[in-house]
Amino acid sequence: MSSSRLHSNFCVLCLLLLAVMATPVMAFPDLATGTNGDCFACHTSIQTGRMELLDFAGMIDPVEMQGVPDQGSLKYYSVAPGGSVGMTIHAINGANQYAFQITGFDAPDVTGGGTLTYADDPAWLAYRGNFKTYFCRADGGRNGYDWGTGDPTSVTYNIQVDQSTPPGYYLLRYALAGKGGGEWYQDELFYLEVTGGSSGPVLTVNATCPSGGPIMIAWSGATPRATIALIYARNTGSFRIPSNYACAGTALGLGSNQVQLAYQGASGTDGSKTLNSNTGPGVCGGYFQLLDVATCSTSNVVQAQ
Repeated sequence: MSSSRLHSNFCVLCLLLLAVMATPVMAFPDLATGTNGDCFACHTSIQTGRMELLDFAGMIDPVEMQGVPDQGSLKYYSVAPGGSVGMTIHAINGANQYAFQITGFDAPDVTGGGTLTYADDPAWLAYRGNFKTYFCRADGGRNGYDWGTGDPTSVTYNIQVDQSTPPGYYLLRYALAGKGGGEWYQDELFYLEVTGGSSGPVLTVNATCPSGGPIMIAWSGATPRATIALIYARNTGSFRIPSNYACAGTALGLGSNQVQLAYQGASGTDGSKTLNSNTGPGVCGGYFQLLDVATCSTSNVVQAQ
């Protein structure tokens, strides 16, 4: 369909008004009792060589999700939308009492716009409340496993990914926390890759909020040299592009509240592009999504916060 038909009833939203996504804060509680999500309130010694990840797909250094600083090359697990995957951690040296933890589920790139949903693995206890959501695997919930007594040294967290999850890389973290002979802790970041092939582009936003400042918007996986539309709304939902416009009937992950066209242009020769500008606080808290006009496929939803 002709991109000219996407002039739509969206109001043009200048990039100078775009908002910002703050870097998510990740914190990691004690074996089963956190203090405002801060593991260091209970664990004062960071020790290496006590844990490793197993059965991962390989190493990868992708374009980061919005709000997540560059992590470099990390191990990753891969899963298709609607599927599940087991992510395994191995305790090399538990030393007295130890517990397994997995966290990162409260990060904006995981929760924003419902981009990643997960089912609680019944073998893991969920902890929520006055700290970041995390899952703990230990003897009796609150007590650590005892090293050398036949307790498990390798455990798997099974995650279920919702069918509607856009492709992309989601940053999670495994940890091994210990007691006895002094508190100690080791963790490792890794990616959960949600595959998608040609199902849609991946959108990234890095900016400064709430005061405003530089903003970077980038995408990959779109149709090379084809028109894309960057769309903004104040809420998430299932707004459908109206009739008589390109990609009419396509359901977005955005709601109808102040839905607007923020930018329209062409992707690069490899289907990616980066936009750099400045932003004010006007749309903080709103959401962005990319529409590939050539295929009518959509990207992940990104919140500006």
